[in-house]
Amino acid sequence: MLVAAALAPRPAVAQVGTTTDIINGTVLQPGGQPLAGAVVEATSVETRITRQHVTDSRGRFRITFPDGGGRYELTARYIGMAPAHISVARRQEDDRVEATIQMELATATLTPVTVTARTGAPSDRVGAGASERSFDPEKLSRLPIDLSDLNAIAGLQPGVIGIAGTDSSATAFSVAGQRPAANAVMLDGVALGTASIPQDALRSVRVVTNAYDVARGQFWGGIVTSTTRGGTNIPQGSFTYIGQDRALSWGEATASPFGQGATQNQVSGGIGGPLVPNRLFVFAALQTRWRSQALPSLTSADALTLARLGVSPDSVAHFLSLASGSGVPMTVSGIPDDRASAATLALLRLDWQVNNVHTLTLRADGSMETQEPVRIGSLALPATGGTRRTRGGGVMVALTSAPGPFVNELRAYAARQRRDATAYLALPAALVEVSSDLPDGIHGLTTLSFGGNNGLPQWNDDRTLEIADELSWLPGTTAHRFKLGLDVIGTRMHDNETPDQLGTFFFPSLAALAAGSPSAYTRTVAPLGQTGIVWNDALYAGDTWRPVPGGVLQLTYGVRLEHVGFGGMPIYNRAVDSLFGVRTDRLPTETHVSPRIGFTWTLDGGGGHAATFLRGGAGDFHGLTPIGLYAAALGAPGLASAEQQVVCVGAAAPRPNWSLYLQDATTIPSACADTSDAVTSTSRPDVTAFEGRYRAPGARRASLALVRRLGADYWVTIEGGYARGVNQYGLRDRNLSTTPQFTLADEAGRPVYVPLGSIVPATGAVASTASRRDPAFGHVLVLESGLQSVTKQLGVTLTGATRGGRATFRAGYTFTRARDQSSFSCCAASRGFASPTTAGDPNVLDWGTSTLERRHAFVGTVSVAMTRAFELDAIARLTSGVPFTPIAGSDINGDGARNDRAFVFDPATAADTAVAAAMRMLLARAPSSIAGCLRSQLGRIAARNSCTGPWQPSLDLQLNWRPQWPSADRRLTLSLVTINLLGGLDEWLHGVSGLHGWGYAVAPDPVLLAVTGFDPASARFHYTVNGHFGSVASASGGVSVPLQIGLRGRYTLGPGRVRARPATAPSRPRTARAVPSLPTNPVTAILQLRDSLHCTPEQVAALTAIADSVDAQDRATADSMLVMVRAGAQADSATLAGALEPLVAAARERARAALARAREVLTPDQWAKIAGPDE
Repeated sequence: MLVAAALAPRPAVAQVGTTTDIINGTVLQPGGQPLAGAVVEATSVETRITRQHVTDSRGRFRITFPDGGGRYELTARYIGMAPAHISVARRQEDDRVEATIQMELATATLTPVTVTARTGAPSDRVGAGASERSFDPEKLSRLPIDLSDLNAIAGLQPGVIGIAGTDSSATAFSVAGQRPAANAVMLDGVALGTASIPQDALRSVRVVTNAYDVARGQFWGGIVTSTTRGGTNIPQGSFTYIGQDRALSWGEATASPFGQGATQNQVSGGIGGPLVPNRLFVFAALQTRWRSQALPSLTSADALTLARLGVSPDSVAHFLSLASGSGVPMTVSGIPDDRASAATLALLRLDWQVNNVHTLTLRADGSMETQEPVRIGSLALPATGGTRRTRGGGVMVALTSAPGPFVNELRAYAARQRRDATAYLALPAALVEVSSDLPDGIHGLTTLSFGGNNGLPQWNDDRTLEIADELSWLPGTTAHRFKLGLDVIGTRMHDNETPDQLGTFFFPSLAALAAGSPSAYTRTVAPLGQTGIVWNDALYAGDTWRPVPGGVLQLTYGVRLEHVGFGGMPIYNRAVDSLFGVRTDRLPTETHVSPRIGFTWTLDGGGGHAATFLRGGAGDFHGLTPIGLYAAALGAPGLASAEQQVVCVGAAAPRPNWSLYLQDATTIPSACADTSDAVTSTSRPDVTAFEGRYRAPGARRASLALVRRLGADYWVTIEGGYARGVNQYGLRDRNLSTTPQFTLADEAGRPVYVPLGSIVPATGAVASTASRRDPAFGHVLVLESGLQSVTKQLGVTLTGATRGGRATFRAGYTFTRARDQSSFSCCAASRGFASPTTAGDPNVLDWGTSTLERRHAFVGTVSVAMTRAFELDAIARLTSGVPFTPIAGSDINGDGARNDRAFVFDPATAADTAVAAAMRMLLARAPSSIAGCLRSQLGRIAARNSCTGPWQPSLDLQLNWRPQWPSADRRLTLSLVTINLLGGLDEWLHGVSGLHGWGYAVAPDPVLLAVTGFDPASARFHYTVNGHFGSVASASGGVSVPLQIGLRGRYTLGPGRVRARPATAPSRPRTARAVPSLPTNPVTAILQLRDSLHCTPEQVAALTAIADSVDAQDRATADSMLVMVRAGAQADSATLAGALEPLVAAARERARAALARAREVLTPDQWAKIAGPDE
């Protein structure tokens, strides 16, 4: 029941699952000497799989579990001695479990103890100094979160910023202000191509924000590492249903497609068990999800929605009339009224314990998703969309071997991922700028679209092979664990993500559309696809060292050697090399060395009750260059047979012939119109290449954390972190002449790189040809790695429970300062060049607040046990606003990119009276933070990310009911879950027209100005001010997410949850004389659970007194029994047993009485956690 407690970072047992656990131990004789020849049997608490080992001459044993789950019961047997039983459990930071088993004579039996050690495995542990959080999927299923989305789970960790997905992109996250491409997602120790697996196949999830183990590589942000369930000796599994219906929604706008929410049904299940007990196991899982949502588009928007979007109904009606008259289809037969998607995930796993040395695992996974329609904007016609289909799968083979003092783990994973996105219409896109006077007096600026889609088509077909091997050596002293590892990843890409393949017509107004006179036309003519192979190899060596006995101090250190290579180089272009000094036939090859060190120090000594820990580390981290950037370089070597850029401005823009394009897509213009009065007419090859000194991105990071227990019920963690991003990638245009042709006097001297004659006066459209150093080429984009970023973080996390344990919680606050030169993550090169906005020379990238910074971020989870059957769980978040840059939305400086920052006109000095009046109104009506941002920059070009959006709160609840039917151990969970609870409150409090953006991530509208013309006499652009600048309603596409109620159900099969049963001891094999043994002291076992039970000091004192009393009487009884056994050595077993039975019966009665007294000391909730709800 304790969700928050299970997610706590305290030094307690972690349900981390695995890849390989190593149990080292010593068996001692009654006198304390090592005992050779003892048989030690280890049983996994989770899987019930058993392994055994015989102690050597020093009494030592080592048992490995490739998939044991972290908790084990150990039994040692030796002829003439009583079997000894202990329980061991690993924590999160050590790399092995250490256990000592003390044997006694046959008449005495050890009380079971729990040894809390810390261990992990090459692909799952985080090592000393790491910052991480472990999640138990069983507990996560009771939280309002998508359990199958690993990226979404990562957002529960303080300091991690979640990035919402769209209909064309998956969810993502950012760690320490680094780009989403900096993260790694691992499944069973190998890279996972997607971030989704069947939720009933998920065994453990760990989110790592700082890791200093050299076995972890190819990232410089964070890691999500998860493991899948395997079969066990006991058949078990689970089945889940998740449903929501948009009929169960609340909000003023639910009648509109822009505010209806979604309908979803998800069915999943997983089950496994033994094919051959203790030898061969199987587990299989399948998940299917159907989701539909009303399709928002220009044809379904009502007047209120259009006003939020900044366009008048009259303008839209005129646009629809013109678009229909052009002959372009408004819709396409078969387009559904809803945006629908279907996704299926599958997993199959086999585990074979070949013998006590070797274990073989085989895993197959697959996924398929279809979505239709996609990429339809709120201000676009339905026919502008398309369909998307994704499918993939992979096979993993893992062999774990433990010969002698060595442990070797070998893994191989082959995967293929395919994605196709196709437009409904094979037509150019048409974008029409519309200026509207709205009823509230605000002047709105919007872009309406019809025709095709300039983001389609796209496709990827990537194949990956990963081979990883790690050899560990554990010397007999166990102070060290040396490891040597190799990781090789080869990715064969066959991609085409080039935008604007079918062209785009730009119309500056509805009048221009009516006249069929575009202001510009662009198109990127690309080959069908690019193929190449990227190799990322790593060799590492490290050690985990405990210099102080008892594990008070643990060090992890080592070095990682990484190499990047490429197969399938692009074509050499001699002209590009001669003109720009750029080699198109070279892709980056490099070798990098990454040293790391981490430590964990128990400040108040070792043991199970340590209360203060200090952890930290420093290291160099080397990541991967996104595959899409390699594809961009392969597709644009600057040759006529490769990617070509068509840019036509003014009279050179061809007049569209839509009916002809519909009949024959090959007639879509691939060249400009041949007119004598054209400003420019050009068709030029593009170039994308890597700089010769390019290096893969990375970061140098350090962290220091103090973990402290506060009283008996709370833990606090204070952690500081520093990350300096190095070798961050960005793009510069080598074909841009950065000598200004003139400057804009009324915009603080903004440089313009084209002459006055290259700007169309009527529209302000700029022909970038004149800014080219060599007009025979378009953009010559060079990928460089000289950019940097700096992030500083300070976080505080509090975990605890109320007295009595009814409510548990975890709350974290993180303060972040992140600055960078570009936040571009992936993938099209042209978008990467335009990503960092510019105030002048785009090749000089300014430092500024990172787009990924959230200055203040709060995240919390809470679980409240209202009754034994009902539990309320919640996730709450509050983050400061998204940084954004005021932009002009047009190409002003002539570099060919629409990324120019806006000049913030001062109403008191602006020469254009219309602009002055509009700015005055905007400053008066905009939210205080937006108005303050503009006022601070009056008379200047806006700085990068100088404005910040509103704070974004979110809250979702899940009410769980766990009845005692159909089984008494509460296997069934029925849940009601809220979806966007605060979104409903936002709409109720502020109305649809005044939404504050509560409950879901929003980015404010960044467009401040729109170009409407140019005056060559005064060298001044004409602008219109966007009255909706900074608005979250327009930036979210006018979509308001209502409050919805969802239903969930989950049923588990197999054994119930692992529970402590202090009143009984494990069954003990008897010696040859069948001498009875004393029962364990149940109160001692309860005291070992006092931390998880959150016992008060008074309770601990009372339980200790009871336990001491029982121990004293049991010791006296054991002595009496020993005397009787020795005296009756010649007696038969039945006679001896009869003489001993009264003493054993008295001990059992003492145990029962002590347990009853302990129950009176504990609260009902504490007792339920020990004995179970039905006891």
